[in-house]
Amino acid sequence: MSKDTLRMVIGFVFIIAILIIWQSLFRPNPRPAAPQTPPLAETTQAKSAQPPVKKAKPEQEQPVPELTPLLVEPARPETTVVLENQFLKVKFTNMGGALSSVRLKHYKAELVPEGATLLSTDLLLPKGTADLSHTLMQTRSGPHSVTFTITGESLSLKKTFTMDNGYTIKQKVEIKGAKGYVLRAMSGIAITERNIKEDLAHSHFYIRTTDKPRRFAAKNLKKPVNINESADWVALKSKYFFLAAVNKGQGFDSTYAAALEDRRVGFNAAVHTRDSESELTFYIGPLEYTRLHSFGLGFENAVSLGWAKPIALGILWLLKFLYRIFGNWGVAIIIFSILMKLVFYPLTRTQTKQMRQMQMLQPKLNELKKKYKSDPQALNRETMELYKLYKVNPLSGCLPMLIQLPVFWALYSVLRTFIDLRGADFVFWLKDLSKPDTLFGHLPFMGNPAIGLLPIMMGVSFIAQNMLTSADKKNWALTIIFPIFITVIFLNFPSGLQLYWFIYNILSILESLIVLKGGKAWRKMKPGKGPSLATAQLK
Repeated sequence: MSKDTLRMVIGFVFIIAILIIWQSLFRPNPRPAAPQTPPLAETTQAKSAQPPVKKAKPEQEQPVPELTPLLVEPARPETTVVLENQFLKVKFTNMGGALSSVRLKHYKAELVPEGATLLSTDLLLPKGTADLSHTLMQTRSGPHSVTFTITGESLSLKKTFTMDNGYTIKQKVEIKGAKGYVLRAMSGIAITERNIKEDLAHSHFYIRTTDKPRRFAAKNLKKPVNINESADWVALKSKYFFLAAVNKGQGFDSTYAAALEDRRVGFNAAVHTRDSESELTFYIGPLEYTRLHSFGLGFENAVSLGWAKPIALGILWLLKFLYRIFGNWGVAIIIFSILMKLVFYPLTRTQTKQMRQMQMLQPKLNELKKKYKSDPQALNRETMELYKLYKVNPLSGCLPMLIQLPVFWALYSVLRTFIDLRGADFVFWLKDLSKPDTLFGHLPFMGNPAIGLLPIMMGVSFIAQNMLTSADKKNWALTIIFPIFITVIFLNFPSGLQLYWFIYNILSILESLIVLKGGKAWRKMKPGKGPSLATAQLK
């Protein structure tokens, strides 16, 4: 075995090891239906009992043991109120005056975990926190609003939720007799995707204390954090959805954030305002860059577009434009592939020609290897002279790939997090372009990756393209093994990305066939019968 072959084998073993680790990290959860989160009652109560205030005085961490003596109103039954618009259907409960259900109509997603509530309010008292999450409040509702009130001998709380036309809900909070209140969102956003592991990988807490938001992943919140800084807004994010709270004009004085037992995240945010009122705005909706950017608060930073963000935004705009024309995301991706091929055509044509030239020179390179097998320096010198004589740049074939890399990465970022592809079907077996093609199920090894027709066709097209353009037909690793490796990597990628690359490969094959069949240089020059080293040059 030659040294080159040995190094290649070692390299592929190393790559396969990385692949196994990659697939295990992003292994799809085999559960057949969109899951509900496990009961969070014990976890939520235990974590939310800690107020998001400075721990300087231990007595402030102890909740008020009993609020009932403060009440002057009789007990009342639990009731619910439903408000909705064309985007949201929100159910409120008078148990803590909170949200017990948030249904996004266009995405068929429930954002409140089963058995939990969101956005209840506790009162900050001189000696602790009055937990009102299980207190039944007086309810008054109208066509677009609902008001919850609780009154005691020395304190009161009144909060009014008003439904807007979009994904925002406004809240007015009025308190008396307390030094402030705590907004509770420790139950977090519910898991909405079938691939639970990937959904949890996007579970983050955001807070903006300066001009730029700060992000905390669940793994960084295993040890809860108290942020004793004024914050413009705080938020939770899952793969496709976003919940943000903004306290207009005042902000939040301190925040407590923690990871839950199932690796989601939650927060409590405190507002220190005595005998006053606050106006809050909640965004509860999809993670759409344009929509989030319209708030002018930096919400769009929660959309993970990676280091190629400017390119990703351009791709996002173009895909939406194509969708408006053709009305199908699969067709939009195909047209986008064709456009990208046209853009990169000058580069890829040069690459194909260079590869063809390398094919023509292969017999002469083999002769040089035999002639100077015992003199590596002479071999290298003569090889470079050969390239210079025939005006061949062996590195020029890599340039188009390097230039396309940012575009590919940006497209990957867009298609992986682009919520409009969620549930977008194309052909009969591709019902969701945001998920991998699973027509043939999953492999029982290597992290249980998905197996579908589209990535297999993509892999075959890779091999066909390499067989047409490879300078060394005996280089089996480059011609066959590397495309197989790339295909395995793509198995768990979104089928929209698989579709793009398959169409791009087909177009590249057609381009290669045109180059190989046309041109005087290719008809005149055949392997082993080219012009002499001393006098010939390609025309």
